[in-house]
Amino acid sequence: MGLFDFLFGGSVEQQIQKHAKRIKSKDTPIEDRQASAHWLAENASPAAIRGLIGRFEMDYEHGMKDTSEKEEVSQLLIGLGQAAVDPLRACLLKTEKFARPLALYAQLTSQEDAMRLTVEMIEAEATRAELHPDKRRNLLVKLADFKDVSLVAVARSALPDYDEGCRYAAVEVLAAQDETAEVREGLIGALVNPKEESTRLRARVANIASTRRWALDAEAVAAMEARPVRGFVVRDGVLVPTA
Repeated sequence: MGLFDFLFGGSVEQQIQKHAKRIKSKDTPIEDRQASAHWLAENASPAAIRGLIGRFEMDYEHGMKDTSEKEEVSQLLIGLGQAAVDPLRACLLKTEKFARPLALYAQLTSQEDAMRLTVEMIEAEATRAELHPDKRRNLLVKLADFKDVSLVAVARSALPDYDEGCRYAAVEVLAAQDETAEVREGLIGALVNPKEESTRLRARVANIASTRRWALDAEAVAAMEARPVRGFVVRDGVLVPTA
């Protein structure tokens, strides 16, 4: 029986729960949290790994120490290899703080797998309360790091989102993709949408359309003339800067 087994007592499952709780406690000394992290990594069961991942949920007030501790946990998870993949995936579908776990997931799998999981996370968020768009918005921002034809539909589905930040992030996802008719239609549709009230979003799309010299159809030209974007004007069916 090890020292932690003696101190914590109880079944293995109970010890996992205690170490998982301890690793997220700000009141616990750093060296004790580190010891619990190593105990969980050595146990290496799915429950223990999920407990280890839980450290990313807690932000310690001392920034450098927090970063160092999270990096140590990251290295422990990398050392677990394939065993960490499913627990990471399970946690990512629930957690609000996904940046570091998602980066680890990509490192242990591939960028393509991370992209697919990001889409799955966005879809999961769509089924949850609309009043909490932060994770959905941040996931869309992350999605702009990827280029894949499948992302066009994902981004276009987010263009009507009630949250301006989500809509703007969806624009950036589309802008990051290879130019296709679907990409152009999605962005120009957002630009001329009479319900779109975001000045910065319309300005961003106008800049994209101007830079890429997109030809606007008669309906889009009429919409832009009726409701212009500051700094841009339509000339010969193309948006150009006024300056």
